[in-house]
Order: sequence, then structure tokens, then C-alpha cells
Amino acid sequence: MFTRSLRNSNTLRLAQAIRLNSTSPNSTPVVASVEVPETVKKITDLTQNGKQLISGAPEELSISGNRLVKIYKESKYATQNGTRNSKFWRLEWDILGKGNRWENDLTGYQSTADYMQASRLSFSEKEQAVKFAESNGWDYYVVEPKTKKFVKKEYSSNFVHSKGPLKYIFTK
Repeated sequence: MFTRSLRNSNTLRLAQAIRLNSTSPNSTPVVASVEVPETVKKITDLTQNGKQLISGAPEELSISGNRLVKIYKESKYATQNGTRNSKFWRLEWDILGKGNRWENDLTGYQSTADYMQASRLSFSEKEQAVKFAESNGWDYYVVEPKTKKFVKKEYSSNFVHSKGPLKYIFTK
């Protein structure tokens, strides 16, 4: 799509404007002066990163500074014994603060205009997620996982005598 628009443009015929003199062994390219439109100048100013140009993402997502990316490691589910959920680092976009949520009248569900909110990427290491965010030119912050100190308890500690009045357990 982008290359097609460049081919159709009358002012961007740089390929036709550059001609090589093939008769002399020390040929240098001769460049004719071609007027470059403002839209192309704007694109070349923004292309600090080549991925931003070819990704097809809207400007509010591709230009650094507008959206924050959160990199975190999910914690283990409290109701499960497995640790599969806590092996990967996640990269997801923060929720927009412009109030882009509303209640859907038909179903009563929450709706949103932010299509990037439901997207998340998984990485095996934190450095991979940080490198990916930097290569796309996104601002990011990293939430480090909290380490839980495990204290080993003995079964017999449930029956240890403590001085004082008896402890009542109210069930209702």
C-alpha cells in the first residue's frame, strides 16, 4: 500500500531522476532536483525507527511518548498449585485515561474503544521484553515481581500450649 502510493506520486520520481553516465569509468550519479511533498518530509522526520514506518499502526500508538507499555511477571494463582502462569514476562499496554469505556446498552457489558488494551505479548525473559519495547520506540516501565518468603510450619505447632485463657473459635 505504501509503495503503491509512492509509485503513483508525480513528484517522487527519484528513480527516473537519477541517471548514471555509463560511458565514463568514473561515473557519478546525476540527481535532478525533485520537489518532495510535506507528507514525505513528515514521515522521514518520524522514522527514527524503521518498524514504526512499516508497522501500519496509527500514530498515537507508534510514536513514542503517547502510550506506556507495562512489562511485568504474573503471579501464581492462589487457587492452583502449578507455576505455569508465573514463568513468562508479559508486555501489555496501559489503559487510556481519556474515559474510553462505556456500558453497552444491549448486553450491559463494559465496552472500550482501545483495541490495544486486550493485546498482550509473552516473553521468556525480561530483557527480551525490554528490547522489544525499545526496538518499537515505546515508553515502558517494568514491575518487578514480589518474592514471597516461605516459612516452614510443622503440624505439631497447631497443638502448642499457650498460657492464658482458652481461645474460642466462633463458627457463626
